Amino acid sequence: MKKLFTLLITAILLLACNNKKKTNTEAHASMIEASKNGSLKKEQSTPHILIVNYNLKEMSIEEHNELGANVAPNFTPEKIEGLIGKSFIGNTDTGVYGGAYQFSSKEAAEKYITSEFWLGIEEHPSLVNFTKEIYSVPPFSNKSNGIWANRKTSSNKEDAKGMHLLVIKYNLKDMTIDQHYQLGVDVAPNFTSEKINGFIGKSFIGNAETGIFGGVYHFKSKEAIDNYLNSEFWQGIESHPNLVNFTKEIYGIAPISTISNGIPML
Repeated sequence: MKKLFTLLITAILLLACNNKKKTNTEAHASMIEASKNGSLKKEQSTPHILIVNYNLKEMSIEEHNELGANVAPNFTPEKIEGLIGKSFIGNTDTGVYGGAYQFSSKEAAEKYITSEFWLGIEEHPSLVNFTKEIYSVPPFSNKSNGIWANRKTSSNKEDAKGMHLLVIKYNLKDMTIDQHYQLGVDVAPNFTSEKINGFIGKSFIGNAETGIFGGVYHFKSKEAIDNYLNSEFWQGIESHPNLVNFTKEIYGIAPISTISNGIPML
């Protein structure tokens, strides 16, 4: 079955390579320009995902939770220009914490990580080993509930219980960015709550400069993520000969994310 799925994906790709409709070409050009410059035209912008990770130093998980509760009200679209939402994330097994943000543009994300507010966070003595990655979000993410500005969100902490974030990253092998973009267009309709149990949304992500692509998913539970990663559907994707060097990161989502527009709903 896995081989059949891989052959199906490859067949879709070959068909897509011959499909040079103007709309898809223009959409792809927009993604590339957005990835490099942060905006397409003065009247347009492409959403961007910012993933921040860090470790704790001489700080307990309880103290970190208290810190998050104190700072969460600062992470709102009213206080941070261009912010759409932030999911506070953490994995106590790996000791990695941070946030998954979506901004209205690359410019807004870059402005945030150079602001005095952010620099103050990064200088906190108990938060160390920061990494920051920015990715463009292609327009076909609207097929997978991945455009955060279009999502329903909850302010009820009960809705955050059990919710988890999955971050997938990979590189391309013997595949052009044009071909990869078209593959995304073709497979995006498969990422829905009707087709994947426990799925809430996926933002397809890409950075043409670093050569890293993937997705940021919200699921209702860790069990739903585990089932997804063990499914024939996912294994077929991971077996695709042109998608290599996969990494998978799973994080719990803190209930304080209700304050920062970070708890999506269907």
